[in-house]
Amino acid sequence: MRALIINGSARGAKGVTAKMGRALAEGLVRGGASVDTLFVADMNIAPCTACLSCMHLNPGHCAQRDDMDVVLPLLKRADLLVWAAPVYTDTMSAQLKAVMDRTICSRQPFLYADAAGLTRHPMTWAMPQKVMLISTCSFPEPVTFEPLVATIRAQAINLGGRCIAELCVPGSLAIQMEPSVLETHLALIAQAGMEVAQEGRVRPVTLEAIKRPPFSVDRYRELAGRYEEWCRKKQAKMAEKRLNES
Repeated sequence: MRALIINGSARGAKGVTAKMGRALAEGLVRGGASVDTLFVADMNIAPCTACLSCMHLNPGHCAQRDDMDVVLPLLKRADLLVWAAPVYTDTMSAQLKAVMDRTICSRQPFLYADAAGLTRHPMTWAMPQKVMLISTCSFPEPVTFEPLVATIRAQAINLGGRCIAELCVPGSLAIQMEPSVLETHLALIAQAGMEVAQEGRVRPVTLEAIKRPPFSVDRYRELAGRYEEWCRKKQAKMAEKRLNES
């Protein structure tokens, strides 16, 4: 199995999402897969301009020349695509959405009805048939992931594949206050990677364990209070600075 992890965090290799991605990659490799990881924050990828050259003029090829020239060959040979996408305003980061939009070059302009009777574009070249999501969010409630999960599932179907698992860990704001609490989830995510490499799926027991939030809501709010206090001090310091400069 060849896996491609595309990390869409604006923090690149520094955030909680990157830790989750590394754990998944370790598990995939342990299970016999090869893994490529891209950090979109370090790349120059422009938004899709909707010119449709990739459909009408030069099928399968994007007209723009930027770092999607690195992404697309890796997509073409991958069996598994992992979107590493922290929640940004109920969905993914703008940087990662640009990558997702630019995969339109894999599709033809023609139309057909799929098995569910829904209209789709046929593919010019095959995208990975298996898709996964790894994500974290600042808030403690798992419901926060629902809009992002819906997008990832829909995109997987649009590209002729299916989403085999969503590994979502809420409460990243509190995790940064108490990083050790993430270790159990990282071990489980590594286990999930090994299972995907060997079995093509995440076992239900592993998935359920990953989905358990690392904090109760009350504990989250207690830890988040430290961050809020830091914010208050930072704001007060900046207000004092502006007052002194006026």
